[in-house]
Amino acid sequence: MSLLQKVKTRKKNIKLLWGAIESHEAELIEALHKDLNKPEAEALLQEIYPLKKEYEICLRNIYVWSGKRRVSTPLALMGTSHYVLAEPKGKVLIISPWNFPVMLTLRPLFSALASGNKVVVKPSEHTPNTSNVIKKLIESVFSNDTVSVILGGPEVAAELTSQPFDHICFTGGTEIGKLVMKAAAENLCPVTLELGGKSPVIVDKSAHLGNTALRVAWGKYLNAGQVCIAPDYMLVEKKMEGDMVQALTNRIVTMFGDNPIDSEDLGAIVNERHYNRILGLIKAAVKLGAKLHVPGGVLELGVDKRKIAPCILTECTTDMEIMKEEIFGPVLPVLSWESKDEVLEIIAKNPNPLALYIFSSKSRNINFFTENTKAGSTAINEVIIQIANPEMGFGGIGNSGMGRSNGKASFDSFSNLRSFVSASTRFNLLPLTFPPFGRFGLRISRLIRKWG
Repeated sequence: MSLLQKVKTRKKNIKLLWGAIESHEAELIEALHKDLNKPEAEALLQEIYPLKKEYEICLRNIYVWSGKRRVSTPLALMGTSHYVLAEPKGKVLIISPWNFPVMLTLRPLFSALASGNKVVVKPSEHTPNTSNVIKKLIESVFSNDTVSVILGGPEVAAELTSQPFDHICFTGGTEIGKLVMKAAAENLCPVTLELGGKSPVIVDKSAHLGNTALRVAWGKYLNAGQVCIAPDYMLVEKKMEGDMVQALTNRIVTMFGDNPIDSEDLGAIVNERHYNRILGLIKAAVKLGAKLHVPGGVLELGVDKRKIAPCILTECTTDMEIMKEEIFGPVLPVLSWESKDEVLEIIAKNPNPLALYIFSSKSRNINFFTENTKAGSTAINEVIIQIANPEMGFGGIGNSGMGRSNGKASFDSFSNLRSFVSASTRFNLLPLTFPPFGRFGLRISRLIRKWG
């Protein structure tokens, strides 16, 4: 099959996938509401819209990405041509999480299909309604030998990762990510890991108060805080701590009303275990001296509804568990600082985060914090939206992940970037340097060394 025919097949597959998403959109939205109490507007913008953009960038670029990528030829290799060809890795596995179960399952599927692979998809067991719809929509357009969907819990994931796939794409927690990587190592299988960590928000006194509160509150309480790149804690310059906490409180009320816990725009915690874990972190911090701020006064509605109100913790210290463990819930710890070195010391207590946010109007401070920290991604005077641009690779560093996803980065991750060299003419310089080494050969070698 020619490359053109292969690309036409891939193009057809991604069109089929997008068509299935559109035809099952209402079912996906309903399932997301059942599993996570996710509002329709949030589902459309955070789950469906990113898939549309991924589809469009794959469709627009698939011929270029799949074709020969010409590279320049050094003088010493004159007479040869060089290029890279992205070939399918083969059979790939996508294991997706529960917090954005539609987007984080189907977005990498676009890239895996665009690069010509056979795919096995393992959606999360924690969002069963959504996983069932995903299985239904995929099976409506693909046979099992193109894309197969396997449902189940940790034992199913463990069995899958032990198999000899050609690439594994996993999105989830760091500890599970380590198990995935360990299993993949047995088969020398490459992995893309999108994990998590404690993503800090640094705020100095020059930051615009209203703009900071607007964006941080949105990013923190989106999906009830169950976002891998959500602001996990805030480091605010001491002089504006009180004003910032008040501005955040006001913004919570603006978004969710006087009684945020009752808002239909507030999502639910995914299950009882996570619900109890988040409440436990809050109560343990309060017991050690943290002050809890709950707009509306009601923190939670009970395990049957699994709703926790957007809240803030002040007077936190780094020895609290809530400052050591990724929260993944709607509570924002706030710590104050007086020197920039304090900020670095606090951030350094945890592994490199998936994201880091800086709110400041001073270039000197922004540069200081970016140059002295490490993170998978960074946003300045913004939060979360760095993941939304498929033109820009997204991923972590160290404990927060490895590899990059989105657009071309995903396409390349699912491809074997095979290098080619071809002798295009009978003459090239290289044989002039072959033994026996005479004066002429030495002279040519010196010329190449200097000018090649």
